[in-house]
Amino acid sequence: MNAAFRIAWRNLWRHPQRTLLMTVIVAFGSLVILVLFGIVDGFVGSMTAAHVAEDQGSFQLRTAAYAADPALEHALSPEQLAQLGVALNGMRLAGIAPRLEAGAMLRSAYGTDGVALRGIDPVAERTVTRLPEMVVAGSYLTGSGEILLSVALAAELDVRVGERVVVVVSGSAGVKSRGFVTVGLFSPTVVEMERVAVASIEDVRELTGVQGATSLAVGLPHGTPSERAVAEARRRLADHPDLEVAGYFDLNPLARVMISGSTIKLIPFVIMIGLLAGFGVANTTFYSVVERTREFGVMRAVGMSGKTLAGVVLLEATFVGAMGFAIGGGIGYAGLLYFGRNGLDFSSFVRDVSGSLGMPTVIYAAASGWYWMAAFSVVVFTALVAAWYPARRANRLEPVTAIREG
Repeated sequence: MNAAFRIAWRNLWRHPQRTLLMTVIVAFGSLVILVLFGIVDGFVGSMTAAHVAEDQGSFQLRTAAYAADPALEHALSPEQLAQLGVALNGMRLAGIAPRLEAGAMLRSAYGTDGVALRGIDPVAERTVTRLPEMVVAGSYLTGSGEILLSVALAAELDVRVGERVVVVVSGSAGVKSRGFVTVGLFSPTVVEMERVAVASIEDVRELTGVQGATSLAVGLPHGTPSERAVAEARRRLADHPDLEVAGYFDLNPLARVMISGSTIKLIPFVIMIGLLAGFGVANTTFYSVVERTREFGVMRAVGMSGKTLAGVVLLEATFVGAMGFAIGGGIGYAGLLYFGRNGLDFSSFVRDVSGSLGMPTVIYAAASGWYWMAAFSVVVFTALVAAWYPARRANRLEPVTAIREG
């Protein structure tokens, strides 16, 4: 067996150009497969993390009626808020933040635009999202009469920190308006947050006439599985069919379609790349076997068995596959680590094409050792399968015939 290894390795470098070609083919296949896995998985993780950290929290509690029809009359009453507080008592949570959301018109001295007005408890919101950290100009909310705008919304209305805006809301008491001072501007990575104006929940209650909240956003400690927490919350609220626990996919129904669709679409690409890599290896290996027919005939004549000769051909394909994977996989994994740390900026694409889907403007690639295993399995397995026929042909060579025809 050691002799077969030495012969296979020596044969590779007798024709360096051919070996380089096969190595490049396998390296390219490994690189593309690895990057595909990392980008697709990173896209899912980035989208989920951005929504949780910037907008929704880990999960939310709301009325079943509000889930079907998000109108103010379906908001949680003060009594229901108290029930939810009792039901969640004892769960391991990072925090709970009430929210009151309503459609509103925001008017500045230079224009008017429709926004989602979100009333929050400034202290409780810190435990659920990183909204305070997103403030890039001015300061976070500290009291009544203050409002936060996104950088994009402020630019659209030509509003600066310290300037006044008027918010007009149609609530249970009719149409009401109130002036607010813009105390800060925040910069989100979730595009849909750019249409949100944030004020104190007490101010929004005064404008809408609603004393409860449209939802309770719940934050979980770092590393706590949200699925398990959602299941426990649902169990605790089983006796309250009018209340709903909404997990990530309940709050983002389009995300489930996008994630399942992207995973399904990834399979044909992997198959296609594997076939291309396999075809390249098979074609080059078969040509190599045909080219060395006389040589193989001599090797059989001096005592090498057909199985050993076939093993030499398979070992050549294995060496090429391993070298190609090491090069392509190394470059691909290094790229995933870089983009996992620095992210890919898709802001222009997201805003122009799919901002309504709630995609983040910055996507961080995922780098997992499992991607190596997946790419290695696909590429090396394909290379071995592709080399099977040339190896089979080498195994069946008759020494005299091979020497004469070679």
